[in-house]
Amino acid sequence: MPLATPQVSYDLIRLAGGLDQVTPTLSLPPGVLRRSANFECSIAGGYSRIEGYERFDGHANPSDAVYNVLSCSLTGTVIVGDTVTGVTSLSTGKVIAISGSRLIITRETIGFVSGETITVSAVPVGTILDIEGVVADGLLDATYTGLAADEYRTSISAVPGSGTVWGVSYYKGDVYAWRNTVSGTAANIYKSTSAGWVLVPLGYETGFDTGTVLVNDGDTVTGATASGVVTRVVLESGSWSAGTAKGRFIFATITGTFVDNEILSVGATPVALADGTQSAITLLPNGHVETVIANFGGGTSKYRIYGTDTVNRAFEFDGTVFVPINTGMAVDTPRHIAFHKQHLFLCFDASLQFSALGLPYQWTPLLGAGEIVMGAPITNLLVLPGDQASGALAVYTRNDTSVLYGTSSANFSLSTFNSGTGAIEHTAQNMDQAYVLDDRGIMSLGTSLNFGNFVPASLTMNIRPFIQQHRNQAISSVVDREKGQYRVFFSDGTALYMTIVNGKILGSMPVQFVNPAMCTVEGEASDGTATSFFGSTNGFVYRLNAGTSFDGEVIPANINLVYNSVKSPRILKRFRKASVEMTGGSYAELAFGYDLAYRSIYLSQAADLEYSNDLRSSYWDDMTWDNFAWDGSDTSPSEIEIQGTAENMAIRISSVSAIIEPFTVNTIIVHYTMRRGLR
Repeated sequence: MPLATPQVSYDLIRLAGGLDQVTPTLSLPPGVLRRSANFECSIAGGYSRIEGYERFDGHANPSDAVYNVLSCSLTGTVIVGDTVTGVTSLSTGKVIAISGSRLIITRETIGFVSGETITVSAVPVGTILDIEGVVADGLLDATYTGLAADEYRTSISAVPGSGTVWGVSYYKGDVYAWRNTVSGTAANIYKSTSAGWVLVPLGYETGFDTGTVLVNDGDTVTGATASGVVTRVVLESGSWSAGTAKGRFIFATITGTFVDNEILSVGATPVALADGTQSAITLLPNGHVETVIANFGGGTSKYRIYGTDTVNRAFEFDGTVFVPINTGMAVDTPRHIAFHKQHLFLCFDASLQFSALGLPYQWTPLLGAGEIVMGAPITNLLVLPGDQASGALAVYTRNDTSVLYGTSSANFSLSTFNSGTGAIEHTAQNMDQAYVLDDRGIMSLGTSLNFGNFVPASLTMNIRPFIQQHRNQAISSVVDREKGQYRVFFSDGTALYMTIVNGKILGSMPVQFVNPAMCTVEGEASDGTATSFFGSTNGFVYRLNAGTSFDGEVIPANINLVYNSVKSPRILKRFRKASVEMTGGSYAELAFGYDLAYRSIYLSQAADLEYSNDLRSSYWDDMTWDNFAWDGSDTSPSEIEIQGTAENMAIRISSVSAIIEPFTVNTIIVHYTMRRGLR
């Protein structure tokens, strides 16, 4: 009688849940991870290898670089790094690779034409036979794209100066960065441009009092021996009509020197008296910059940057005019900032202060400014979700959370919300709810069913060891709204990405950068896409979610699933095969491995094997001719051979590359045969 063939069964593992370091193995779904690095929970399901980041200064982005392949008949010498020029087209291109008689170029201008002679430094070196565009081979395509990105990277420089980038702000499509001078005795602000970083002059300030006639931005103010065009009139108290206006004039430049108590005029009309003499606006070094975008004047042109940096006065900045804000504090160096209910809020340790309504330059209680004293130094301010009538301001200390209700000094009311739960500095962000990093992990503060109140929740108890190891290194945070992620960064280069969809946590996963994100900013580009940047310890500003590498360095990524016993932890299974479903838009490589029986030393454990998959695909009307691959597929399984018999198996997937675009591992189907029970 013939023996029955053992029946092959199939176990579908849906990759979901993120990292879990504490829950017992048998209590977890098989798609949860025990270890991971540089993968993230995708909002569409599965785990995605993260995107890279790239240096930024306003020049063309490395991730936007493209290449072209010129098939040539070469008669002279061409080496990598040469610039070739077409005699007919006058087009130029930088050679990034040579394959036989093919020149791979980037930075192409105008466009080469077939049949034309090409030169290097005016010396003919050959003729173009054919313009091939991109290559069909996935690995070669990724390699040449990476080389093109590397070439573009050479044009991008660090922010001039020394040490860490202490602040970044995104305003009207431009990035602004704060960094110490070369000597380290002061700090400067730089603006990104198509030519790289450009220094922002801070200008001068001159005090005035006894103001009797309204002065406007753009007026020329003259003294006995000095004059200048006012770039900002800073009214701090009093009124022009009463002849008691007091404040400062901000100038880009001043000719001569103003004298204390001299008459200041606009044209022939006296307007005020000088209060002291002029002084150059300067910044002390090593200030951790925190900014908000606010509009106190109405109209889209009135949006401006407001910020603090812990060592200088608060400021207003519109990309050109820099205005230090005087609050009257003896030590006028606020630490945190918020824009709420048309008030500017500043933190001085445990003192929460707010400006007059709609008047960020005015800090006198007579006009509606005020102060609220907390029980400990304030670590974060966050405007909670809600409209102008119902919104509230969360005020965090390290160990407590309070909520400020009301609309002005007439009805502001601070309620202690949660004693014992607070927030670590620079970690408060808004998405569907408020999210912060507390000593116990990431906490949310969402609206409750009771109007005007909030409910807390701890979201990362399953990764408590990671939180305990890194919480005191938290340095910055940002949100990625397109990916539904709250991200908190640590000074050692690690980060934690938590993915949230419709209020549901899909999972949290750690990230390890080469360059720590010491300060971060998010914004919206002119085309509506989200963008974010960070400054690092080496003086560079980087654009997040860009490119295939960590600014040219490899992205080492891995996920290790929990041990999967296929719902039968005491039954041996013969594991035969796995099918890994991947999605993406480029060539992908991964290594697949597995551990049997809790990696028992009594079983032979297989070595990881590498697999590749070309996930490129093209669609008619959505491509550039000669710049696509014909036979790609954006969804494809990788068939993996498995050998071994054990009660369980833990799968691991890894990728180490600087040229591979992100890909997503969605599901794994394991083929197995049931055997006997354990004895």
